[in-house]
Amino acid sequence: MNTQEILTPVAKFIEWTFENVLVPISSPMNTAVVLLGFVGLAFWLRTQKKYTEKAKRDGTIV
Repeated sequence: MNTQEILTPVAKFIEWTFENVLVPISSPMNTAVVLLGFVGLAFWLRTQKKYTEKAKRDGTIV
């Protein structure tokens, strides 16, 4: 038994995993990350607006 007989099935399994598991979930994952980014941006902008309004009211805006 040589090393090639051990490594070839392992390599084929890794290749199969990429083609059948990781590639199909990559598109939804990318979409989820982009949507999460937009939600975070909206939250941050809304929070920043509240802080700016409070600072203007209190006269502490720089």
